[in-house]
Amino acid sequence: MATPVFKRITLEQFEELLLQFPFTRQIDAVHMHHTWRPSHRDFKGHETIVGMWRFHTRERGWSDIAQHITIDPEGFIWLGRNWNRPPASAAGHNGNSAFGPFMFEMIGDFDKGHDTFAGAQRETALRVVALVQQRFDLPVTSLRFHNSMSQKSCPGSSLVYDEVVAAVQQIRALGRGLNRVMAAGAVGEGPFPEERSQTTREAIDILSRVSAAADDPADAELAHDDVEAAASAAGELQPAQLVRELSPQRLTALQPHVINLSLGRFSASGRISTTESDVDAIFEEHLVRALAEAKAQNRKLRLLFYAHGGLASESGGLAIAEKHIDWWMRNGVYPIYFVWETGLFESIGQMLKRAVFGSPRGFIDSATDLLIESAAEPLRGPQIWGEMKLSAERAAQPQLGGAWQVAGKLKAFCDAHPGEIELHAIGHSAGSIFHSHFLAAAHNLGVPVFDTLQLFAPAVRVDTFKDQLLGLLDAGKVARKLTLFTMNKHYEKDDNCAQLYRKSLLYLIFNALEDKRGTPILGLEECLRADADLKRLFGLDGHHAGVGEVVWSVSPSESGRSASHATAHGDFDDDPPTMNSAVRRILDLPDDRVIEAYPGRQRRSTAELNWADDIDWPEEFEPSHAALPTEHAPPLTPPQVQAAPVVAGPAAAGGRRSALCVGINDYPDPQHRLAGCVADARMWASSLSRLGFATTLLLDGQATREAIDRSLRAMVESARPGDVIVFQYSGHGTYVTDLAGDESDGRDEALCPVDFASGALYIDDDIAELFARLPEGVNLTCFTDCCHSGTNSRFAVGSSGGRPLHARDARRRFVPPTEEINRAHVQFRQRLGRALRRDGNGGTELMRDIKFAACRDDEVAWESDGHGEFSLHATRVLDAGIDGVSHEQFLQRVQADFGPAPRQHPLLDCTEKARSGGLLQPRQAEQPLEVDHALLMQTLWQLQRLAGQLSRHGR
Repeated sequence: MATPVFKRITLEQFEELLLQFPFTRQIDAVHMHHTWRPSHRDFKGHETIVGMWRFHTRERGWSDIAQHITIDPEGFIWLGRNWNRPPASAAGHNGNSAFGPFMFEMIGDFDKGHDTFAGAQRETALRVVALVQQRFDLPVTSLRFHNSMSQKSCPGSSLVYDEVVAAVQQIRALGRGLNRVMAAGAVGEGPFPEERSQTTREAIDILSRVSAAADDPADAELAHDDVEAAASAAGELQPAQLVRELSPQRLTALQPHVINLSLGRFSASGRISTTESDVDAIFEEHLVRALAEAKAQNRKLRLLFYAHGGLASESGGLAIAEKHIDWWMRNGVYPIYFVWETGLFESIGQMLKRAVFGSPRGFIDSATDLLIESAAEPLRGPQIWGEMKLSAERAAQPQLGGAWQVAGKLKAFCDAHPGEIELHAIGHSAGSIFHSHFLAAAHNLGVPVFDTLQLFAPAVRVDTFKDQLLGLLDAGKVARKLTLFTMNKHYEKDDNCAQLYRKSLLYLIFNALEDKRGTPILGLEECLRADADLKRLFGLDGHHAGVGEVVWSVSPSESGRSASHATAHGDFDDDPPTMNSAVRRILDLPDDRVIEAYPGRQRRSTAELNWADDIDWPEEFEPSHAALPTEHAPPLTPPQVQAAPVVAGPAAAGGRRSALCVGINDYPDPQHRLAGCVADARMWASSLSRLGFATTLLLDGQATREAIDRSLRAMVESARPGDVIVFQYSGHGTYVTDLAGDESDGRDEALCPVDFASGALYIDDDIAELFARLPEGVNLTCFTDCCHSGTNSRFAVGSSGGRPLHARDARRRFVPPTEEINRAHVQFRQRLGRALRRDGNGGTELMRDIKFAACRDDEVAWESDGHGEFSLHATRVLDAGIDGVSHEQFLQRVQADFGPAPRQHPLLDCTEKARSGGLLQPRQAEQPLEVDHALLMQTLWQLQRLAGQLSRHGR
């Protein structure tokens, strides 16, 4: 397509254009972004705007530039995409051709310490928000920051939402903008009306260059990353920079080879989604075709299941898959990649940063290892690692797990084509944990034995590997041949994690991330040689020729079946000797047979290798690559560190943070369907994830009564003292006849799972029975966004007094309790065969949970703009920070966020004592022990200085 010309206009011209533009799309929000890159100093006028357009259209595959307008550092406005088309703003929030947001992007990097949001650019941005809101009669809170819809810092960490909203409110109160223009009468009045009208007509023509009927993916979203930065700042795109940004064409090519999982379930979000129908297509269409091609070549179909490491982001996992797939196919192997979104790379990176907070670059050396290992527990390192492992375990969970469902499809496919398929598996790093569960599940379902299992630098615990696979391997029931590629201990100790921890990731796991220091890890040489069962399995005892074999890196040879030259933990999946060895073992070829060689990256020296190089680090964490001080470096000066107390003790050290988020829009009966509940659940999950919670999502058809009960029961019953757990629900609520006789008003309140019409309601008695099992010392907090939710987590406590609900809006989250629903409820309870509690719980003061409800018993929980209003306000308050916030204070902030005349009143239901407790904090954290981080760093500096002095004196 021809490169367009982007018109620059003034704020006054924008006002007139906004009035005259022929809108066919209802604007319901204003989305605010910054470019991050280019920053102010990088901006080159029209060239930069064209660079953004080129990247968005040619590489992202969108039909036009993402934003409706761009505001430059001088306060001028550059026109963008057709205003009657939804923007590429934020996944799930772009709207459609009928309604949605107006999106603008500001040139600049407004993260703290960078460009300043001030002057003409600030004035234009604030007035643009006010003008659009006035044009469409929107509330001032219809402004949305990108960071409220994603995990980016955009539009900049220096911008405070409440301050920006207050500034917009002031502009509107002063009557500036459209009111002034409208008061002037005809738009053409004033000086040079013909010239102004001509400018407006030209602008409308330019905005219409791409038809309003053109469609972009619903999950189109700006990344604000280095790839986009390079394209925008330079106006050109370097091919090597596109590895993480996949166009629709490339994603289409990946789909038959990728199964995307999030927290163990099929992932419907992200760059590439996976549904059950996508998996069906792999096994019923793509593999059938691949099998026919293999038969035509008189060979079996070689099917490889690959699981990447936990340090790979979703985009990193997709980049690995894209690079590998074509090479595997050229070697006659059909690969299927499990891309599991663990989030570990972000969390571990942030933990490392916090552990060395305030350290000067030169101070980061071996002394820091002790600091990191000591700080890992209070900084939740074991919890982060544990939740990643739980994702792998959940994937193999019967019925629900994505890997379990794939294994079932694989069983059916192999049964339909007996003797025609070879199975192979490769797991890199934490991928070995994933495969320990996946292969065990495959065996339990009757999948044929895999021909080969190859593990690269496996991060699985030895006891987990032995529990899941050792017996099956010994019996030849899960894999015929096992190969382990890993570094010897000297290379492991010469590796580093982001130039912060001065050994490999496996040593970080071994020393700091497991529950117990020194927990044996399969990929560490010292652990392999210390275990008699492993020595026998891998033939390391000198007496047995085991099923397994170890290939130590760096190997003497660069070619053959037993070659590996990886010198960093993250290198194995892109190391040509390793990958060529792996394909030879799958093809069962000797060293002298020709294969399609792996096109690996150019070799780097050991000093250049860095764990961070292959990771998409969060914006706020930029790993240091600074050289370490040499023997002749200038003397160190004491580091100037601000005191940063770290909470220590049982609560901080041992507590896990888990959440179950439920959102249901797609009820089977059209009259019950909602529009904002799934978005609510995702929004809550995002907010809670940023607070360190491992979150399970149950959305639409997944959210059956059985699934909600099982998931919530598992979370409650597995909790232990010090844990913080959350249950969030967005969907319909109702009430039904009280069958136990314990309710004063004769009715039980209920949540409405997706299958509630069958009688499968989740009533307050069910919840009370479960919450009574909550172990002492566990903080359970509930956030319920449905009608009549005021007391639905308590048993026989509270009553609405029989007052009717008066909501008439189609978006209310309440299902009227018809006779049919009550009849189905009675029949379901009879089938369930479980007696309901009749003894009550004794009142509010015996409650064991904390519950925030969307509204009072006699009110309606509303949803609008694609979200529940309670969820929208509550998560916004949550995202603003909760350090030191009590439950009562959080409620007050949420109520204040609703404004002076709310149509629903959130409430807090808990014991009087709990009202002053810390929001989402461990129960036993009332008297935390504070460790002065500055003092700790000063002590380590003194130790380093003393060690240097002793070294210089030869002691």
